Amino acid sequence: MVRELGASLLSRLGYDVLVASNGRQALNLIHADRSRTIHALVTDVVMPELGGKDLADSLRIISPQTKVIFCSGYTEDVASLRGEAGAPIVFIPKPYTMAVLARKVREVLDS
Repeated sequence: MVRELGASLLSRLGYDVLVASNGRQALNLIHADRSRTIHALVTDVVMPELGGKDLADSLRIISPQTKVIFCSGYTEDVASLRGEAGAPIVFIPKPYTMAVLARKVREVLDS
């Protein structure tokens, strides 16, 4: 439900949104249309089949300019994201409001 609400909000704000229910599906969508530029990825840290960090790492190989926003209800998940020198971690703790999501996406895209 949160995924659908977030996608709906971002679409209403004018963003072109791809929606996936897990990391593997997201990566498949990205590979299906390599001509599409992915400007930002909003992903949960923990997902079935392929976690958010692994999804982001795979996406950065084919699209290094893509900005990544991680979400999680567990603050200890932030520690699992560290490791890439120089790669800033953008994190939204759950639960978050749609206003927080909209603001963070805009900040990341403008950076």
